Amino acid sequence: MARSELTHPSKPINGQSLMSLKAVLESYLGGGEVRDLDLAMLMNVPLNRLSQLKRAKSSIETVGRDVTPDETLGLADDDDAVAELPGLRPSQAILVRLLLKHPEWVPIPLRPSHPEVFSLLQPFMPGADGRTPNKAGFAPLFGRSYISSYKLLSESADGSQGAGLPIIRLQRLVVAKYARAFADALAALASKTPEVPADVLATAKNLNGWALLRERDSLTDWMNDELLLNFENDVNQRFQVWFNDQYLGILKDEAASRDTSPEQAIEKGKWTNTEEVSDQKLASYSRAQRPILGRSDSPFSLFRESYGLTSAEAYWVFGIQVKAFYRFRQRANQRIDAPTSILLRYLFRYPDDIDLFMPVPASGRDIFDAIQQEDPDFKLSQLAPLFGASRVMSYEFAEPEAACPFFARRLATVFWQQRQKGEPIYRAMRECVEEEVIARGLDLGQFWRDGRWHK
Repeated sequence: MARSELTHPSKPINGQSLMSLKAVLESYLGGGEVRDLDLAMLMNVPLNRLSQLKRAKSSIETVGRDVTPDETLGLADDDDAVAELPGLRPSQAILVRLLLKHPEWVPIPLRPSHPEVFSLLQPFMPGADGRTPNKAGFAPLFGRSYISSYKLLSESADGSQGAGLPIIRLQRLVVAKYARAFADALAALASKTPEVPADVLATAKNLNGWALLRERDSLTDWMNDELLLNFENDVNQRFQVWFNDQYLGILKDEAASRDTSPEQAIEKGKWTNTEEVSDQKLASYSRAQRPILGRSDSPFSLFRESYGLTSAEAYWVFGIQVKAFYRFRQRANQRIDAPTSILLRYLFRYPDDIDLFMPVPASGRDIFDAIQQEDPDFKLSQLAPLFGASRVMSYEFAEPEAACPFFARRLATVFWQQRQKGEPIYRAMRECVEEEVIARGLDLGQFWRDGRWHK
């Protein structure tokens, strides 16, 4: 049977392949467009270089032609050492090929619509004088006015894309935490009764976020009415503790940082405060309620460094464009936008939850050990070539306790996530590597011996 040119491109991966990937991922993820912010994160390039990457040739056609050598690209971070992108690098080509075949492995979560998030949250929303919360209270939970609630929840709203990305990032946090409560309650139930089907436990282990929650009915249809009621109560109690103590606690502190009451902010959405904050006024707030400003010593400016992220990764976690970042920075003594401030305040207080947005890539040593368990003939010198770099970089990549190098960050994350799920990620990656090597006109046997991606 002939292979599809879409999933098995015969030519080296280039900018047009990246646009094909965009279409494939939009079909898989649903919920609207895969944005440039997503593509920049996947390719791990600064957002302002993405347009060039979309038009780029393969690096097999550009390396050595008045550009930075490929090995330097592999070692460099994305903001300093490289004047321009010479083309799609091997690591990017491998990732594109991998995701064209397996879009379900993309490290971008499935997106619920705003009405779906509202349905999930409504039982836990702060009520107005004890009444059942209505739609007006939805957007204020994410740093927007109550008026925005009706826009987000209208029938004409365009899925999850009808709001700014910072709001969607906060919704992702809430949905991920509810999914975790669901999985934890299921694991607790399994420890008490052998009746939980093995396939249900496997699904709950391998899925997270909305991908797990949209399977709730199929994961609970084996329960009788009494068991289901008790299980749902357990899930809700677990989530309620997090939502009340942590999330609403952050919202209350954010409200105080904006000189407004929690009631006005959380129920009415009165989050806006554009007044400048002097050093004297800043010192008057408690540490937990200090405004997050655009200045260079604020959590906003220090976020990337604090979590060891590249610029593409930091912008993606924020859900903001480069222009918005520098607009906040230019207004050094003003509070940044409320949704972004809420997310930052939460992540600095609960830093382990950064993994819900940008997991720490697996180390080269852990990856090499895992591959050798499956393929004892795999050599250390082949590690970096498998991830799109030169042979010599294998040794630094696999150095114990070494941070994941720039070239391998995205592939290392995908590799580890899928390996934990039992997916044949090593074989899939190796196939993609060999397809790209052949497409570049290189000898496959020679490649695995010397690890050269370019003639």
